Amino acid sequence: MKYIIKFKFQIKLNFSSKFYSMITYDIFKKENHLEILKIAKKFDIPDRKGKNSKRVVILLEKFGENKDNNKGNKEDGDREEIKGNEEILNGLMFEKFSIENIRRNPARLIFCNITDSKDLKISNELTKYNEVEVIIANEIMDKVVFKNMNKNFISLAFGFSEILNCWGMQRVKKLAIMKKNFLMAKKYKVNYIVSTFAGNIFEYKPAETLLAFGKILGMSDKESRNAVSKNYENIIKKFNDRNDENLLTDGLRVLRFGDVKREKKKYGYMFEYTQ
Repeated sequence: MKYIIKFKFQIKLNFSSKFYSMITYDIFKKENHLEILKIAKKFDIPDRKGKNSKRVVILLEKFGENKDNNKGNKEDGDREEIKGNEEILNGLMFEKFSIENIRRNPARLIFCNITDSKDLKISNELTKYNEVEVIIANEIMDKVVFKNMNKNFISLAFGFSEILNCWGMQRVKKLAIMKKNFLMAKKYKVNYIVSTFAGNIFEYKPAETLLAFGKILGMSDKESRNAVSKNYENIIKKFNDRNDENLLTDGLRVLRFGDVKREKKKYGYMFEYTQ
């Protein structure tokens, strides 16, 4: 299975292997400079613009199992050795919501971070727009938000670094919030992913750790594996559909335009389809 993602550059992503995970780096943090300086230079990532967003480098890691390691120990199948290599995307993380700013960047993956209860007041408005790919929520969201996420194919992300960087009752509270959001995501059939969202190289964790983290949140073995692998395909598919000029809305594609002049797609779907 192959995807072509179009930014200012093009990268082929081959998701044929069984596992892959995602990690984000804020390229403007000093502790990350040595890690991503080569990446930023290679893809000519510009300086920060605007106060409402920060640019992030997204690394998609493709993992393959070591089959020889599984033959001798079937009981320890969840701890198989995993090897991988990286592909690099470019995306934007918005911590202050503005649909105008989001629509200026139609060719990038869009992440929105809901960090406190004040942000929840705008989460209902935020999830009404198809242009958002992923929401990282650290507060409990209501059923209206999840219904909007289901309708607009917005994914819910659980970040391991949020748990890694807190202690005591604060960690217990965040885990309880994530568990509640996961149950709501399952109930309303919202796509969900598990990632590190690391702020530095020391916060990066391998796929096995993310699988265990998913199980702590209440995921089954299959659900946790999908959260670090298969569910990412839904995000890539939604991104491709959003930028496909032939796809007017979900399930409605133009096969041939004929004499009708094709309208350039600026953002999202061209219109909302109502039955």
